[in-house]
Amino acid sequence: MKDAKQNYKIAIIGNKDQILGFKALGITACVANNGADARESLFQLYKEEITLPNGDMKKKYAIIFILEDLAMQLSTDDYKKLNKTAIPAIIPIPGIQGTQGYGSHRIKKMVEQAVGSDIFG
Repeated sequence: MKDAKQNYKIAIIGNKDQILGFKALGITACVANNGADARESLFQLYKEEITLPNGDMKKKYAIIFILEDLAMQLSTDDYKKLNKTAIPAIIPIPGIQGTQGYGSHRIKKMVEQAVGSDIFG
């Protein structure tokens, strides 16, 4: 009997040079050269759903990585809209230039919101 379970996917948003290697790992790579492109890709990925064998719908992506330099260009309102559900998790990651601290700041804020206090001190 074939397993009817539908696995979630992972995506990454960033400039072409930094994200194409992720395709080899089976990760959906979305090229974005600026904040506007990143926002458009992010909302498109966020909306994508799949139909389960029983007819139910679920989000297609569990995790969407976005390079920090692009994530920093998103507005607070965008983050509020994207954080209404636990899935997909939007995770900023450093690019080739190294971390700018934004990713760890966003994760700290998400944990603080979920737990109700700053557990990182």
